[in-house]
Amino acid sequence: MIHRSSFVNRPKSFAVVFLGLVGCFPLWGWTQEPRTEVEETEYYRQAVEKLGPSSKVLWSEPGENSLNRWRARSIIEARGVVVSWDVDKLVVIKPEANGPTNFPGDLVVGIEPGWKSPAYAQVHSLFEQRKFKEVLQQGQAVLSLAEIPRWQQRVVVSEMVDSAMAIQQYSAAARVFKVLTQDSTPELLMSRIPIPWSDELIRVTPALTQEALGWIESDKPAMQLLGASWLLAGEHRLAAIDKLKSLSSNALPMIAAYSKIQLWRLTIPEEILSDGFLEWVAQRDALPVPLQAGPTMLLAHRLEQANQPKLAIAEWLRVTSMHADRYHLAEQAVRRGADAAKKLGDEELAQKIVQKIGSSFSLPKRFAKDASARD
Repeated sequence: MIHRSSFVNRPKSFAVVFLGLVGCFPLWGWTQEPRTEVEETEYYRQAVEKLGPSSKVLWSEPGENSLNRWRARSIIEARGVVVSWDVDKLVVIKPEANGPTNFPGDLVVGIEPGWKSPAYAQVHSLFEQRKFKEVLQQGQAVLSLAEIPRWQQRVVVSEMVDSAMAIQQYSAAARVFKVLTQDSTPELLMSRIPIPWSDELIRVTPALTQEALGWIESDKPAMQLLGASWLLAGEHRLAAIDKLKSLSSNALPMIAAYSKIQLWRLTIPEEILSDGFLEWVAQRDALPVPLQAGPTMLLAHRLEQANQPKLAIAEWLRVTSMHADRYHLAEQAVRRGADAAKKLGDEELAQKIVQKIGSSFSLPKRFAKDASARD
């Protein structure tokens, strides 16, 4: 049982302290392979010719036992030509190697691809520039190119999913995401599943409802999760609840965890702090870090609804600091965090969120303008 006073009486400086820490220390340990000059092997050169340039891969070293698997002790950087990447393993050919090196595929927390095709590199660049409509337009075209490594196609598809969500094309996001469900896609990319992490998205159109009813009947657990999440706030709520409860025991860890977390939306605001809040935090923290972005957004929204703006701001700042590559979520977190600070009467904090956080992660300048306009 959580006592409401334990949260209500937190000092006003709580969010300010958190803000001051953002960007001041690494979230994980960092280990980079020594960047000494090495002589490239013929095996490596042939891999480059066939598969494209070297990529930078970040993977987390697991804990010492299975119970501590996702408590990463460090982030390790490796460079080389990526041959393949699925749930089980990441296969890399290093410059000095005469054979492949295998890494645990489910421990990859970041990848900076050496794109085989300039067209793929262009789509990725558009995504980084937040040109989301162009990502969808050009992304569809590049996916038809031949002889592109499957893992690079998946990366572009995941960025197309995020782009569609950013411009509120939810049906399109789901249709694109379906591509990722067809084979063994790593959880890092599957975490882009376009489900509602904001209560602002619960107003589902009749057309989207009909599509969601189809997704919930899919033979793919990820599509079932997608359909149930969109139906949770409408007339098919009971069927959605049953499906999410069923998926909560799914053999796929991400599906089970996300299904449990979607059920947070059923708790009324008045009971959030007294009805398992610490369990929510524990569920979120038990996920691999890249999978925590959406759940953190939902946690922030629910805290705001429970009239806990200071705690909500801290969660939104967590999104901006730990998940800056999820551009539309990070942008929303900046806006909501600044708005919450303004409602608290803390104009200084609102400006710091927009200026320090926004500029630190190259978020659009319009946020600074919007903040000034609301003063």
